[in-house]
Amino acid sequence: MNRLCLAALAAGMLTAAPAHALEIRVDPTPLYVFDLSPDRASVDLMLHNILIVNDGEGVQEVHGMRVELLAKGEIVSVVRAPASMIARRAERIANYSDAGLLQAMDFQFHLSHLLKPGETLSRDATLDPREAFLNTSLYVSASTMPDTARIVVEGENGDIESRDVAVSRHQSPNTYRAPVDGRWIVWASGDAAHHHRWVQSSEYAIDIARLGADLRSFRGDGTQLEDYLTFGAPLYAVADGVVVAVRDDQSNNAGGLRRPDEPFEAYQERVAEAQQAILLADGFAGAAGNYILLRHKGGEHSLYAHIRQGSARVRVGQALSSGAQIGEAGTSGNSTEPHLHFQIIDGPDLNTARGLPFVFEGLRNDWIEMSGRHLRAGDVIERE
Repeated sequence: MNRLCLAALAAGMLTAAPAHALEIRVDPTPLYVFDLSPDRASVDLMLHNILIVNDGEGVQEVHGMRVELLAKGEIVSVVRAPASMIARRAERIANYSDAGLLQAMDFQFHLSHLLKPGETLSRDATLDPREAFLNTSLYVSASTMPDTARIVVEGENGDIESRDVAVSRHQSPNTYRAPVDGRWIVWASGDAAHHHRWVQSSEYAIDIARLGADLRSFRGDGTQLEDYLTFGAPLYAVADGVVVAVRDDQSNNAGGLRRPDEPFEAYQERVAEAQQAILLADGFAGAAGNYILLRHKGGEHSLYAHIRQGSARVRVGQALSSGAQIGEAGTSGNSTEPHLHFQIIDGPDLNTARGLPFVFEGLRNDWIEMSGRHLRAGDVIERE
């Protein structure tokens, strides 16, 4: 074959080959699994912020997006978002942006560093040059431990772009004990059915409270903070560490309690309005109310939120041993009744740090093995 034919063939091949210029950005990475059933290796994970950006000169039609979980190169689970879903989500996110919510909640969406100068959010599944689609969360589970999540963008005639993201079970350099003594119940956890899991800054957080023999969290009618068994309960450092931040000047949120004669729907509406105002004004740090933050090995930090006003027993810069009392449980910030919001994060800034999975060691077995696994809502925890 002569040079002219080769040149013509090469030109033809280049012309026929689709020229896609999509970039897939994901935040945060890597991805960590959460235990659904440890003895059966059943896990799930959440991809929080997937941004698909058209970096090319032409228009790109997105006909679908899917996430494939792989174990040693073999697909073990798939979840898919069709074009209609992408279009609905794009319009909703664009409306949020117009209202300023994405900017106010940058602690969740991280657009300040995901979206580059000159790029804008699309209102539909058609991406013009420099337009992007933001999928804020995508949930997927598997009955086999995956090692990779493959994000695939689908076009009219097949897949047009993909990106692989590492998946693992988070390995902490620290051994953590429970932050409380006595018997406590896990109200909320990293379960996908609960609100924490859908917010990347508090993805694996737990809310725990003390219950009485009657399975209630309070005595009497529950109209006074002192009625609650959790209020004033001592809190302890979960590991050796150094105090990074202390805030205990915020009032205890007695207004968050449900009134005995208040309809549940009215209560929900009242609380949601108040909590949204705090989030928009002061981000995640405001929602935490009074809190103590400790730094541990490997840059991991433990957060104890909603603590009782004036109860902090530590100061910034103080070195602590595991088990040292640091304060008391309360109900400040975005709290509806006294409880402890606890989590492990990867940095000191509550509005930019990422939530990390964690386990407690030294728990008493209660029908099932408790130590060394991710806690789920309904678990009862008590140190041995």
